[in-house]
Amino acid sequence: MTVARVVFLARYRIPHACLTMQFDHNLVGIDRTVVSSPVPKDELWSIFAKYNIDTTAFEYLPDSVILEQYPEIDHWIFADDYRGKWLWQQALKLAVRDYLDDEVILMHDPDTFMTEPYQCYQDGRLNYLILPNTTHDSYRGVLESVVGIERQTPHCFVTELVPVHRDDWQALKTLLETKHNKWFLDAIIDAVPGMPTVPPWGTGNIIKWFSEYELLGNWAMYRHDIDTQEQRRFEYNRLDQLGNYTKQYNCFADAVPDLSLSLHWDNTTQSVRDFDYYLNVIKSRL
Repeated sequence: MTVARVVFLARYRIPHACLTMQFDHNLVGIDRTVVSSPVPKDELWSIFAKYNIDTTAFEYLPDSVILEQYPEIDHWIFADDYRGKWLWQQALKLAVRDYLDDEVILMHDPDTFMTEPYQCYQDGRLNYLILPNTTHDSYRGVLESVVGIERQTPHCFVTELVPVHRDDWQALKTLLETKHNKWFLDAIIDAVPGMPTVPPWGTGNIIKWFSEYELLGNWAMYRHDIDTQEQRRFEYNRLDQLGNYTKQYNCFADAVPDLSLSLHWDNTTQSVRDFDYYLNVIKSRL
């Protein structure tokens, strides 16, 4: 039995991953880390080494391997979607879960890290991070349409650290393909209801709202009992807010709307700009 943490690492998130991985000691019970990325392995491993990130238990999974085996991922791109590849990257994550044989994978978006221990699987039970009493109106009706179940909880699973058991996934995949008579990726996206955009994001064109994490968390809860742990997110909108963190939180989450103002890769110095300064600010608050 293995538990694999899968870091989904687009190029623009490399600076965040370098910071996040300084706190990997808080992820308990991880057997290996899989880096799923379009960025070449040699480039990533060189950067990780610069920031003293131990890649001994790391494996590399290029996006090209997944895209070749799951071409339906590209069906999640819509020309008039102002969010770009926001849906596409969710399809990629689901395909990676299908591709990997580990009993449990922990999906990890590296703009978020825990500051207290978190173990996603223990004594045969999944442990989900939750945002208590949080819902998103945009996702209303999605579970019913895609899977045929209602929300199982008033809490939210969109925590950027989400476990998925292989047995849960296989059961979900079978249901999707039987219910909709399509491959699972097409089954999901075709069943997601459309919603009209409103200014300033659009003038009524139809887009789809979907959360892979809400789907996976609610499905697991529908199938069996799960454990939960509250994620108390410190969401910073500017880097100068990092020093405002207090111990009432247990998680840092980057919410800087303009990526150019967030942690930034400096092509001149080939380094994360002011990395040591921001890392020390965080450590001083823990």
